[in-house]
Amino acid sequence: MASAAREHEFPAFPFEPYPVQLQLMRAVYSALEKGGVAIVESPTGTGKTLSLICSVLQWLQDQQQSAEDQCRRQGVSSVGLSNDEPDWMRDFAPVTDRKIPIKHEAKGSTARLFKDGKKFLFAQDLKVQKKQRLVSSMSANNEDDFLLEDYESDDGSNADGKKQKDLANESTDDGSDEEAESEKPLKVFFCSRTHSQLSQFVRELQRTSFSTALKTVPIGARKSLCINPEVSKLKHSFRINERCLELQRARDSRLSGEKVLVNEGKQAKKKPGGCPMMSKNSRQKVFRELVWESEVMDIEDMVKLGESIGTCPYYASRRMVPMADLVVLPYQSILHCPTREATGLKLKGCVVVIDEAHNLVDSISSMYSCQISGIQLKQVLSLLTTYLSKFRERLGAGNRRYIQTLLLLIEALSNQIATYVDVAEVSQHDVHCDPMSGTNRGKKTGDVLTINDFLFSLNIDNINMFKLWQYMKESNIVHKVSSYAEQSSSFDNRVQSVNQEPEKAAPTIAGTITSFHALAELILALMNADSDGRVLIVPSSCSFGNDGEQRVGHIKFVMLNAARAFMEVIDQAHAVILAGGTLQPVEELRYRLFPHLQESRIHTFVCGHIVPTENVLALAVARGPTGRTFDFTYQSRSLPETMEELGRLLFNLCCIVPEGVVVFLPSFEYEQQLYSAWQLTGILDKLQKKKALFREPRDAALVELTLQEYREIVSGAVRSSPGRTGAVLLCIVGGKMSEGINFNDGMGRCVVMVGLPYPSPSDPELVERMRFIDQLARFPSNSIQSSKLLTSHSSVYSGRDYYENLCMKAVNQSIGRAIRHIEDYASILLVDARYTASTYSSAPSRQASKLPSWIKNRLVNVTGNFGEVQKLLHQFFKAKTEKDLAQTPPL
Repeated sequence: MASAAREHEFPAFPFEPYPVQLQLMRAVYSALEKGGVAIVESPTGTGKTLSLICSVLQWLQDQQQSAEDQCRRQGVSSVGLSNDEPDWMRDFAPVTDRKIPIKHEAKGSTARLFKDGKKFLFAQDLKVQKKQRLVSSMSANNEDDFLLEDYESDDGSNADGKKQKDLANESTDDGSDEEAESEKPLKVFFCSRTHSQLSQFVRELQRTSFSTALKTVPIGARKSLCINPEVSKLKHSFRINERCLELQRARDSRLSGEKVLVNEGKQAKKKPGGCPMMSKNSRQKVFRELVWESEVMDIEDMVKLGESIGTCPYYASRRMVPMADLVVLPYQSILHCPTREATGLKLKGCVVVIDEAHNLVDSISSMYSCQISGIQLKQVLSLLTTYLSKFRERLGAGNRRYIQTLLLLIEALSNQIATYVDVAEVSQHDVHCDPMSGTNRGKKTGDVLTINDFLFSLNIDNINMFKLWQYMKESNIVHKVSSYAEQSSSFDNRVQSVNQEPEKAAPTIAGTITSFHALAELILALMNADSDGRVLIVPSSCSFGNDGEQRVGHIKFVMLNAARAFMEVIDQAHAVILAGGTLQPVEELRYRLFPHLQESRIHTFVCGHIVPTENVLALAVARGPTGRTFDFTYQSRSLPETMEELGRLLFNLCCIVPEGVVVFLPSFEYEQQLYSAWQLTGILDKLQKKKALFREPRDAALVELTLQEYREIVSGAVRSSPGRTGAVLLCIVGGKMSEGINFNDGMGRCVVMVGLPYPSPSDPELVERMRFIDQLARFPSNSIQSSKLLTSHSSVYSGRDYYENLCMKAVNQSIGRAIRHIEDYASILLVDARYTASTYSSAPSRQASKLPSWIKNRLVNVTGNFGEVQKLLHQFFKAKTEKDLAQTPPL
């Protein structure tokens, strides 16, 4: 590089960066030059996303320019770079034989591009097809449509045929080939957890010059990008996927699938099946050109463009990935290996940026975990039995053999659930106990087995799980059986005779597809290494929901070893950036995702907050107004005295804190206990005379309405009762309001964290995860190879650490909702004696040591009289009020 990373400037940053932003960008740039994994923590409100964009894409642009210059100096276009260059640079150089465009001129707004696209199509005499009603040809008189093609997997012919079909499905009906365009092996993949977070990233990218200088494409699921009304109306993602693939197969083979009836006035005629949005290759080309020439688009823009042109944005965006510099996509697409392979993403030598990485371990574990219920097993068993009975004589030997094998497996799985009987009556209260006591008062709710033990218990040693999963993936059996069930006149009667459970209604076709996919996922999961996961068997009488209602029994596979899946990403990519607002405690990320990685390949940067020190008041509160110690362990938190003391504290805060007070509580159940107790003692009436009181609703659909009403009261847009100023909002840790909601400015002048929200240690999944981590500490080589770094960490990280980290990550996410920009200010109260430091030590408590550095460094321990809390709060808000008044211009 022409200049060292610490001296590097970032001209694309749209305004003068703050010092912490400049430090973050230089740290990221330096990590990209070295390769490996970078852990970047930057508090929300510090411009993290914009800083990541400008540092990562500046590095990408510099590498592109460097590769061009190298080729130009050597006077070659297809000869590799010198051996002194890193492998990923040598991989990059030979691919392009023409100058890589560094910047494309924008040709107007997105809306104008839509209009220009239409004009272009009219000029080519391409008329957008009218919406056609798809009429099913799968009737009782045409049963051949439900018949499976012959299948034999031993010779591998089906796998080759499947690949050929997939390639054919990427072709178009008009027979023209797409323009050959060089694939760029060096690109950036930016992924986040939710669609809204990705849209926010695109909006930030649009503020920089990279919006038009680099080729950017967002990719998403069919459910988000499908514009065929006959497919998108199906709503369920499984049905949309199946219907889309069916249309692609129909278009290619001309032998199966649905036909479109086109009425031309004289008589109706049949046209070959296929999706009308994929009928013309030229429209895909127009779509691609308009996307490249415009400012970067998000998913909604891609959908609008596809609708205006009349072409599929899902397949168009996937075809654009090889030529893109930047790909924006959700977690699942890049972290889940089957999804990544299906999408065709190549990570070798590229950069992967994972935002909101605080939930990364849990997200990966969830992606590779799966569950199937007894009801679903019965449903699939019934459908397969009916199908085999109907088509036995017409099916090939291979199909008959695999269907019979599936039936054998399903019966074995169903018997496993049925053989477990409840050993004791289980209630909600049985599975709660003191999180830190080390005891478990919960009663047995099923069984937990290793993969090998579970397979042995099924007595199906002769079943090849890999071939069975491959059959379900390649044979189209899910679609054929589900379609036949939908059309069969005996479908409803047969299903109703099987599903007599009062809690389950008759399943829909979407439900049958879901059941088939659940079975396929379980088969795939059982192919994991024995030590990587556990199988939980929960009988009907032992499975309870949060509301205490009995649920049906199920078999669940729990992925324990998230590192094995994440290693594939690390080993392929040149660099992986893990970014988030609150990543503490960082050691868990290292231990559970890349324990094998050498220290030299791990780069950590923790960013300070842009907010001045005097704008944050963080207090660890040990005692309440009457001097009672705050003890919110499970045994003590429901005591009347404890709940009343908390009510008094909240009333005192309402007398001091202006505008909004946000209170985070450990669960909905405890929130209800508090509310009822305050009603009885009269504290609720006193609170509501000072501030309006709002409660987080259990129904997620009502969350936004509650927030809007709270915002209007706090801002003064809606008048409150006389004598009341501001409002109090009771939220739940882990609820909708604890993550992704901004309580900036007056909405969160004070954030109160009540207690330590430890999860129940009776949860069998949690128990197994803790046991797995403890086992890694004792026998690291059993689960992860070449784990030298793991051995050094094993003495300081255990299952207990993981358990405590789960709690503190939830705390950090909740209290991080407050300070959102440099002018913002707020007080943060951690209400529990366990947050305060020991009287005999100046070191922070174990829990407080895992707070974000910008809070931990400002934390004041208040172990004495509550009057000190009142004094500090009064001084803090008085100073802020005076400052606000001084800055207010005169009328």
